[in-house]
Parts: sequence; structure tokens; C-alpha cells
Amino acid sequence: MLPVFALAQGGLSIGGYVRDEDNHQPLKAVALELIRTSGDTAAPAIISGVTGEFRFGNLVSGDYRILANFSGYESTSVDVMLGGIPLTNVSVNLRRADTSLATGLGDAISAHQLSVPGKARDDFDKGMRLLIAAKPDYRRALSCFERAAKQFPDYYEAYAEMGVAHQHLAEGGEAEKALRKSVEMSVSRYPDALFMLAEMLNDGGRFAESEGFARQCLQQDDSLWSCDLELARALAGLKRPAEAEAVAAKASELNPANAKTFLVLGNIHMQERKFEAVVEDFDAYLKLDPTGPASDSVRASQAQARRALERQSSAAPQPH
Repeated sequence: MLPVFALAQGGLSIGGYVRDEDNHQPLKAVALELIRTSGDTAAPAIISGVTGEFRFGNLVSGDYRILANFSGYESTSVDVMLGGIPLTNVSVNLRRADTSLATGLGDAISAHQLSVPGKARDDFDKGMRLLIAAKPDYRRALSCFERAAKQFPDYYEAYAEMGVAHQHLAEGGEAEKALRKSVEMSVSRYPDALFMLAEMLNDGGRFAESEGFARQCLQQDDSLWSCDLELARALAGLKRPAEAEAVAAKASELNPANAKTFLVLGNIHMQERKFEAVVEDFDAYLKLDPTGPASDSVRASQAQARRALERQSSAAPQPH
């Protein structure tokens, strides 16, 4: 789920999820644009994350239109009105333009989803609505996913969403168990579960384990910036900054509007004592998320990097 940011006027945000209109499955890597009703561009274009999440930041109050484009789906627009508080649960639902199935991994996943019995799908969809509602009910959502999995034992998507619900309920052990079950049932072919498990392990400082799942995620789809980001976090945690830097740079190229990537890059460059790069990374972070929960600590770290850069400059040999 997207965090609720306490943003001041001039630093508001519009966020939510992109999903398939028919089966409510999250759609990742959807191209999204934000324009004002006048037609002017309001923010840099972004792509949706691995769970369909998106966020446009640093906005002011007003009327906006979200434009969504994705291969195999009809182009969609959603009008929203942004007041004095962030919008965090905007739904962008895309309708399929071509129902023919692709080949390869996408075909296997689509066939799996189509094999889900109707009652199990209904329970899953109900759980998703409870999970992303304006006032989420994680306990009821969890019950829906559990019913869905009981009716269709191979429902690895439901186990992944159980993991999300358990996380929000501060039940970390159960969340990890559900995500591992999803990975096992999907034979490590479901990127959402792999990404979320890698993220959870990184958050717990279990970097060696996270590295393996992040790499498996990228084996399924090398364009998933979120998996690159978790791999970079794992490598940085394992004190392998040169490898981490290359992977984090790729994540920033794939999705330059994600603030967290520049936070990770800054920490990697701090390990490498590349203080000029640290200052640039944190500048990029603060432009994207100037009043977010990490902004004060980022400014403090940036000031520290500037002082270190000054010391490096003063210690350098002066030309005669």
C-alpha cells in the first residue's frame, strides 16, 4: 500500500493503483501522465510499480487528469480533484483491447488466472477492495484471501495478498510465511511475491536472503525497477557498493520518478565516499519528495556529505 504523506500546500500528491478492469489484478509498468484540465503537463511521466502502485508528488490543489497507456489495453483517463490533503487511493482501471493471450510467462500467468473458479475469484476481488479502500480493513481482507485459497489451493496470488494484509497488521512472521508460500506455489515465477519478499527481508536486514529473491524476480522480468531497487538495497547491505550502484542506477533509469531509488543511491555513494554524487542523489530525492517522512534525515545527511566534500577539496594538492 502507498504511504500517506503529511505534505504541506504545494507538496501534495496523487497516488493509487492501476488494475485490470475485469479481474482487478494489478498492472505493473503502465505509462502514466498527469495533466491539468488546461492540458498542461503537471508532473513528469511515471510507470506503475510491481503491485500497480503509482504516485505523483509535489503538486498544488486543483483539477487534474491521469492518462494511462498500456500495451494490450485501451487508453484510459481519470479526472481527480486535489484539495488540501493528498489523494492516496485513486483507482485507474484499464479495459483489455485484445483478449488473445500472449506467449511465454505472461501466457502461463494469464492461463492460471483464468483457471480460478468464480467463487474464489469473487472472494479475492472482495479482499482487494478491502485492502485498497480509503479506510482499509486488513483483517476482513485477510479472511477473504484465505477463503479464496481454500477454494482454489493453487491460488498463489491470494497467498501474496495475505502477506500484504499480515504486514499491515504487524504480523511479520505470518506475512513472510504467506509470501514464501506464494513463491513456492508459483515455482518462483510470480514477480509480485518475489519483490515483496525481497523487500521484507531487506527491511529486516536479511540481505543475503533478499538478494536471491530479488534476482529471481529479475529473471522473470528484467524491466521491473522495483526488483532492481531491492537487489541494490541487498547488495548495499552486503557491503558490495560497486554492484549495488550499477543496479540502483538501472532502477533510476527505468523509473526516474521514484524518490526511494535516489535515497538508496545516496546511501551507496556514501559507502563509496563519492560525496559529490551523494549531494546530487539527495537533491533528486528532495525534488521528488520534499516533505516526506525521510526528508529531514536526508537533508542532514546531505549537509554531512557537503562538509566531507569540502574537506576532500581542502586536502587535495594545490597547483603551483
